[in-house]
Amino acid sequence: MATGVVAALLSVLVLAFVEGLRLFYPAHETWLRLRRIRGRRLVRVTRRRYEAAAEGTVPRRLATLLLGLIIVWVAIASLLDKRWNEVVLDVLPSVIVWLALLRTPGALRVIARRMKEFERLQGEDPDAGPGEDDGPAAVRL
Repeated sequence: MATGVVAALLSVLVLAFVEGLRLFYPAHETWLRLRRIRGRRLVRVTRRRYEAAAEGTVPRRLATLLLGLIIVWVAIASLLDKRWNEVVLDVLPSVIVWLALLRTPGALRVIARRMKEFERLQGEDPDAGPGEDDGPAAVRL
């Protein structure tokens, strides 16, 4: 029972982490620091990776697999001689992680959109190719 409670708390932390990223990452100051330290090109590549990951199907597939496991666990709970409250405590962490998996692509989309907006605020074209306005030629101007 104690391990179920600990697992539920950890799964809530996972969901809070995903939601925290969605709401706050990257802050404008953090984005400027990343851009200053790592370079404009690397920050743009990172944004494109976030966009690609948001369009990926891996989180949805994992969420579907986890949902299947949850359904199987609830279905065989009567065979394991468990009460309904024990089954709920066993399934609760998995349901919360399932929600976090479903929220991950949306969070990545919001992060990429925020980074794109920061690029626009700097006067750049976020939809330009990687070498169109970057590099030594742009620095010489």
